[in-house]
Amino acid sequence: MNTSIPPRLVADALWLLTARSRGGNHWVSNAHCQIQTIEFDGHSHPVSLLEHSDWQECAASSPRSAWLRAHRQRLKQSTSATARIADALSCLVYGPLSALMHAGKLDQAALVANYLLPTSLYPAWGADDIRLMTERLHTAHPQRPLMMQHLSSEVCPQLMQHLCNLGWKMIPTRHIFLSDPQQTHQTSFWSDTDVEIVHQDQLNNSDLHALHALYQLHKRSNVGQTNHLQTDFSLTFFELCLETGFVELTGLRWQGHWVGILGTYTQTDSDWLTAPLMAWDHNLPMSVKPEHLLHDLFIREARQKQLRLHWGTEQKIAPDHSHSAIEYTAIYDQHLPATQKIANRWFSALFQQCVYRPS
Repeated sequence: MNTSIPPRLVADALWLLTARSRGGNHWVSNAHCQIQTIEFDGHSHPVSLLEHSDWQECAASSPRSAWLRAHRQRLKQSTSATARIADALSCLVYGPLSALMHAGKLDQAALVANYLLPTSLYPAWGADDIRLMTERLHTAHPQRPLMMQHLSSEVCPQLMQHLCNLGWKMIPTRHIFLSDPQQTHQTSFWSDTDVEIVHQDQLNNSDLHALHALYQLHKRSNVGQTNHLQTDFSLTFFELCLETGFVELTGLRWQGHWVGILGTYTQTDSDWLTAPLMAWDHNLPMSVKPEHLLHDLFIREARQKQLRLHWGTEQKIAPDHSHSAIEYTAIYDQHLPATQKIANRWFSALFQQCVYRPS
């Protein structure tokens, strides 16, 4: 009998095989973590282990960057008087938070199913899968908290429930936007432009250097964002995406020049589409507006695949007809000493009271 392996599993396996031997920074230049594996659900899944919390570590691999450095940086960049006062007083909060994070080893956690993407989606794992995952993780990493990022009660309600049933604790960490393009009217930006859409199957290796250069230029031009904390995908990551479709790439070309790139991601049997990679040329005429074209392209792709849209706030493009949702990080520390569990409880309470208040 001839059976084929789903493309998603092939792409994930190649990502993991290389990351295990070369480390996370092979795919993401500012993710200096060790990658190990765990077996459950009949497949291997990555476990990222952060040893040294470098100040330029991306938020996708570092809880310290995602929770403390990113929020602190936003205060520094804000022009409001309230934010400036909060920044001046922030040492009274961030100092104790940093100490509690270190005491509980949250910045040295074992992050499961972490493919170093700024937005994540997960398969529909069952209760037995999550129980086996938890048992094997705390056996393999008895001195580390266990962690799973980017969980939403609307996107993956059953997964969150399975985790909670086993004693995982949920910390609200950021807002995301969710929308269903199948039920809303689409506003098109394509009528007055001659920008060409170049799909994944039309791209070749010679295009990747230019597209990666555009991506790097976008990161440098994105004034007001925490650039060193954003995921810095390497050229080899672009090559992996072109070869396997790990993230599906679509380029925008105008007058012979690359002006935008969209990378979309979904999971097998998922109802959601997300965009961990989106970049555009900031120096084009106002009539071109590549950021709006990418927004439109993202909606079109979701409609074509009959998926709902998961928008990360780092994209800085206001979604149409969307609603805000809270994204959580799940933490398991029942196997740790009492001092670490106490530090983690205090960290969670102080973080939600003084840094990220979900309400």
